[in-house]
Amino acid sequence: MKTLHTVNKPGQPMALCIRAVADGDSVLLIEDGVYELLSSGKTIDTLPDNCSLLVLDVDARARGVSVPEHIKAIGYDDFVTLSVDHDKVLSWF
Repeated sequence: MKTLHTVNKPGQPMALCIRAVADGDSVLLIEDGVYELLSSGKTIDTLPDNCSLLVLDVDARARGVSVPEHIKAIGYDDFVTLSVDHDKVLSWF
């Protein structure tokens, strides 16, 4: 069962997400969650290898956060597609 995890704040919400994420899941950083890309501890580096990490492009741009090339930036249409393609969606905030 694939899960889409949306994270809208850095710090504890991301740490809780990491504890719940499984191989084959996707993690999407939205809203202030994009600041996780700037954290010094890089919690995102502890995601399982078979887990997709994505960033909502409009939120990253609005906050002036650069998205590294190895992380996929997506738009709202892709967000909707991900929501439909996964078995469930969990929001971490």
